[in-house]
Amino acid sequence: MEKDYSELIKKVGKDNFDNRLMELRKTIDEFLSQAEYPDWVECNNRVLTHALLDYYTDIVRLRDFHSIENVKTDKVVAYLIFWILRRKPIQLTQDSEDERDIFVNERFACTMLLGECLLENMEDVKLTEDLAKKLGKYIDLLLYYFKYRQYNPQVIELLIESFKMGNSFNRVC
Repeated sequence: MEKDYSELIKKVGKDNFDNRLMELRKTIDEFLSQAEYPDWVECNNRVLTHALLDYYTDIVRLRDFHSIENVKTDKVVAYLIFWILRRKPIQLTQDSEDERDIFVNERFACTMLLGECLLENMEDVKLTEDLAKKLGKYIDLLLYYFKYRQYNPQVIELLIESFKMGNSFNRVC
């Protein structure tokens, strides 16, 4: 750990930081395995550590600025996704012609975002063919956005909130 982050680690707690790092690494490894990426697509621990340090820096600033203890889950996920997209901890260790490999961090970010969006009450949702098609289009749009558009944590938070709102609204109607 670099000296510049010692105060941050003290605020967050070394055990909390280490546990979050291990949890995130495990999630990335599971994603790579389930998506059947080759062994030469791997997570760089140093880059992942810096992404997590940047994430915690933002979260601590938010807490301090707003004098709050807890930050909304959507905001937490949005900042983490932002820093993963920014730092790109999942890397290729050999050349690939496959676009799927080149944009692996963006695919992982989509998985994280959808995991958060679909977390609530998924047992109530029946995945019809029409709904699966719409979800597929949404995933394609999200991936395109992460690849080619400018984003920030606030926009990612809005994406999560909007998806959840639409999901809640559809249940009421």
